[in-house]
Amino acid sequence: MSSLLKQKEKRLKSKKKCANYLIEFRFHGYAKRYAKELSKNISRKFQVKQVIRKGKPLHISLYGGFSTADENEMIKKFVSICKRFDLVKFKLNGFDHIDKHVIYLNVKPSTELIGLRSELAKELNTTCKAQPWDMPELDFIFHTTIAHGDIEEKFDEIWRYVSSLEIPNIDQCLLRATLLKKGKILREYDFIQREMLHRYEALSRRSMQKTISALKEIKANGGKRLEIHLAETPSTSKKIFLISDLHLDHTNIIKYTKRPFKNVKEMNDILVSNWNNTVRNQDTVYFLGDMAFGKGSHSAEYWLKKLNGKIVFIEGNHEDIKLKTFYSKDKNVFLKYKDEEFILTHDPALKPKGWKGWIIHGHHHNNHPTEFPLINSENKTINVSVELIKYTPIEIDKILGKRGI
Repeated sequence: MSSLLKQKEKRLKSKKKCANYLIEFRFHGYAKRYAKELSKNISRKFQVKQVIRKGKPLHISLYGGFSTADENEMIKKFVSICKRFDLVKFKLNGFDHIDKHVIYLNVKPSTELIGLRSELAKELNTTCKAQPWDMPELDFIFHTTIAHGDIEEKFDEIWRYVSSLEIPNIDQCLLRATLLKKGKILREYDFIQREMLHRYEALSRRSMQKTISALKEIKANGGKRLEIHLAETPSTSKKIFLISDLHLDHTNIIKYTKRPFKNVKEMNDILVSNWNNTVRNQDTVYFLGDMAFGKGSHSAEYWLKKLNGKIVFIEGNHEDIKLKTFYSKDKNVFLKYKDEEFILTHDPALKPKGWKGWIIHGHHHNNHPTEFPLINSENKTINVSVELIKYTPIEIDKILGKRGI
């Protein structure tokens, strides 16, 4: 008997005597519609029990069933474990079966999904009464069942039918991990919104729509989250500055953008001096990329250590590889300041799809003064390349003042 079948039989036997908790992922969207329709077609075509129906949603079991003497502590661990994971992906890629008892969709887990399930098993096992298949040292078989139970007599026909279908190849992302108690939602952890939900929140259509909308934004941003910064209101003790495109050590940039420096040493000295005479260590500087460039130039890390302030470094198109493990952030940063929202990016062409708000950027220097001046109110762009801000970091409030807001 296969290990998956043994797991299933043990699950069924344990339902009456074990506990009453289960952690699973519930499908949404296209994958849910696809599997539900397939299960329904099998049921109708071969007159067998439909697996996916109301009250029995399409899911992947992650841990359980299990019992615990301390529900509150178990919930804390569940949420704590989930918070360690960000975007948890997997793929539905084909069909398989266990003898003549079960037909299921293959689930190809990502490293993140394997890690999530492993940590649930390892840490919850210390305080919960778990099942044999939830021992951390055992290989876990990820799957989602589309037919089982009364299919044995008609299995060959059903399997021929399923095998004739186009092989599914569906990319998925875990929206939420669902913690059930006696078959009802007790809590959910939302991986997209990165928050724990009580039952009433988990059942809210508005809440789910918010999650789906956030996932669409992530997909539009190339599968990456927008880094969110909630900026403090500047005070006498802390200020916020913006600047882009220093191009330290870059000899050719002097001629290319007509910078008023005799040589690269003078340019380096003045740019660093202007920065440090303006920015204090308690201030925040959003640097929008291209710190240094050119053959023999120092690394961005070298220059960053010479500059004052808490620097949020948004990667440009001339950064060295070492920087990516030191300061570099996503190519787009979402900044909320004084109830306004901005995208900060090196190249305005990299803005998220559908973004209609203001963009603060660099990249274009002073080379396109009509399309990319300091402020373009029509296109809602703000160009903070050094050539346009007197080679000195500029306060965010001064920028907004020039914009007329």
